[in-house]
Amino acid sequence: MPLAPKSFEIFCGTGGVGKTTLATSRALNLSQSGKRVLLVTIDPAKRLKDLLGLSSESIGEVTKVELEGVVLDALLMSPEKTIARMAEKYQTPDLVENKIVQILSRPYGGMNEILSLVEMQMQFESGAYDCIVLDTPPGAHFLDFLEGIGKIRSFFDQNFVEIFSYLGQKTAKAGTKVFGLGIINRIVSGGVRKLLGYLQNVTGAQFIDDFIQAIQIIYQSKEAFLKGLSLQDKLKIKEECNWFLVTSVEQGKAQEAIELKSHASHFIHQDHYLVLNKCLEEELRDWHPESHNLLQIKNTLESKEVNLKIRLKESFPVVLEFPEVISLSPLEHIHFLTKKWNQYVV
Repeated sequence: MPLAPKSFEIFCGTGGVGKTTLATSRALNLSQSGKRVLLVTIDPAKRLKDLLGLSSESIGEVTKVELEGVVLDALLMSPEKTIARMAEKYQTPDLVENKIVQILSRPYGGMNEILSLVEMQMQFESGAYDCIVLDTPPGAHFLDFLEGIGKIRSFFDQNFVEIFSYLGQKTAKAGTKVFGLGIINRIVSGGVRKLLGYLQNVTGAQFIDDFIQAIQIIYQSKEAFLKGLSLQDKLKIKEECNWFLVTSVEQGKAQEAIELKSHASHFIHQDHYLVLNKCLEEELRDWHPESHNLLQIKNTLESKEVNLKIRLKESFPVVLEFPEVISLSPLEHIHFLTKKWNQYVV
């Protein structure tokens, strides 16, 4: 299957398989071919920051990075900065000021994946890029990213629309007054009323007012969230998106990749790629040990890797192989892997 560049290129997989380095090398390879590329990471560990030597001040801002004489844009996701861009674009300044929204938009506040989808959509709509390469969080966090689209849809389903509309009408009649438990008691279920009543006793009335205001403010910015839903269709179309599920020849990693694929089978289209990293087969061919013990080690390593590839090719339509890079320099890793991508390009 030929590997053609797409509007979105998504790298996912468990931790420690070289996912961030491979995503960076792919972005660089696309840039070298003349594409306008944005490299994005939603990995809360910020491995891309260390890999590219970016400063803490660059988090949340599109930053130009020069690698191999080529300049590409990189973005370390910051939910707070995305909220600020949304507030500016959709003229909803209260989105930045609300205390509840501030809590939710912290790196581990629960909105990271949803806001990442919104950010990707806003960046793509800007027309500044031909391709967005996304480095997702490792392992189970990747599944959170996939479910982020469903979370947006659930949050803005018809029930919430009716509630927000009701709140909006009441707020408009009352001017700028923020309604409290009185309105909520009339429109939500008994279970939620009890919860809000409990929260009021524990946190005070101000928290409830902030909570209700947060709901209203978020709904005022619904256009940005709902536009994120359009990614759902794009990411499922093979002409729009390349999915790279990254694993390595290390013990147990391949099974994790198979399990991730199974969990995401309803989302990833069928023409995806498995990227098998840290392969040793080519290097082992050139190794001719003289001692019997070393020869046994070589044969064992070769046999394990060959059997692993046979197993993986039964589960994945295309397997792209990348070798282990013996170097302490991250930039040397990127350089070598960037050239390796040329073997798979159309």
